[in-house]
Amino acid sequence: MSLSAYDKAQAEADAKLIRIYEEESRIFKDLQWHEETRDYQWVLFYGLQALDVYSTHRGLKYDCIREGNPLLGDRPTVPHMITHKTIFLAPIWMLQNEGIYTKQEINLYNSMSGVVVYNNFRLLERAKEKCNKR
Repeated sequence: MSLSAYDKAQAEADAKLIRIYEEESRIFKDLQWHEETRDYQWVLFYGLQALDVYSTHRGLKYDCIREGNPLLGDRPTVPHMITHKTIFLAPIWMLQNEGIYTKQEINLYNSMSGVVVYNNFRLLERAKEKCNKR
């Protein structure tokens, strides 16, 4: 074995020991820098997505209501809306247990979805009073 090979192996072993020592001696090693999401937040997230599809479907039964998402067209069917949600929410679903999303982020997503669902039901109530069913 050459002297340089020995030095490289020794340097790598020393670096590994130093990393282990630094990790063990960190003052704040148990401190989490962000709060992880809770299960109820994910249940709420997916529940709001289902309510969005439901409220949109009910609203589209009236002639004065059309879909606001340009990717779906004016009058998408329920299968189209579910497919759209599945495609665009798949990355979130696949990463939800990886610790990537924070409690604050999922709260923001839920707040935005809640506003959308609220608006859908508000428009539905107005449509019942002023519009005709298709």
